[in-house]
Amino acid sequence: MRRVVLLLVVLVLAGGGYWLARTWMAPAVPNQSLRPLTSAEQAQILPQICAGASAGSNGYAHNCTGLPGYPSDDYGGAGLGLGITLTSIAAGQLTGLAENEAYVSYQGSFESHATNFGGGILFKADGTGGWRLEKWYPGDSLDSCLSLSLQGQARFLCLRGFTGQGETDTTLAIVQVPDSVKTVLAATDLRDTLQPEANCALLNSSAQGVLLGIDHLHRTATGFAVQIDYVPADAASKACAAHAFATAPPQTATLGLTPDGDDFTISPSLSFAPAETQ
Repeated sequence: MRRVVLLLVVLVLAGGGYWLARTWMAPAVPNQSLRPLTSAEQAQILPQICAGASAGSNGYAHNCTGLPGYPSDDYGGAGLGLGITLTSIAAGQLTGLAENEAYVSYQGSFESHATNFGGGILFKADGTGGWRLEKWYPGDSLDSCLSLSLQGQARFLCLRGFTGQGETDTTLAIVQVPDSVKTVLAATDLRDTLQPEANCALLNSSAQGVLLGIDHLHRTATGFAVQIDYVPADAASKACAAHAFATAPPQTATLGLTPDGDDFTISPSLSFAPAETQ
């Protein structure tokens, strides 16, 4: 009986040692920044997500007869055919620390305005040097994103925009696949809506300006920078008091973003009204 118990202990310890060895010795998968797909990647990935692929039309690189794995039977309901363009790929540890994955962003005629006419598709390494389709994410494109992390779960700094019924919203956010979004900056421009003074209702004090738009995300020597369009606090207060916000002249400035732990220090530090998207 004692020999049986000792044997079991040895087996457990051996199994634990093997698990620890795999845990500590597993090579880290480096995260890649977004880039265009190579022709070899196109050839390997396209048949998995575009059945009956043929030469594209109406501005799309490919036409499809079906979209394997797409989460809706009506393909978004756009009714404009199944045109698709694969725009970028990012690879690395996307959804967890132990995965080698790729995320392919796309634009599609089957996507509606609600999904910004595109999205992303997650793939996992198939063990042969290629990628295996995992899941579609309509609306979650990683285009206009910059990589934040070379190791560990991948993080991206993304600039996203949406326009509808005269309203333009832009956000700068830290994004993790598949659905983690932490807003860094958010802007709302309501000047072209049926209520052009609506931005004034978002002001909480006379010290706040109005952030109208965010653009031109790029890397710098110390981090990142964006260009913003805004109405300064004094001009916003005067324009709102005169019910003339739609004609208030905006200014342009560049904001620097220096990484600070899981967030950023923004310079210069400006106070803005909350955006309607928050």
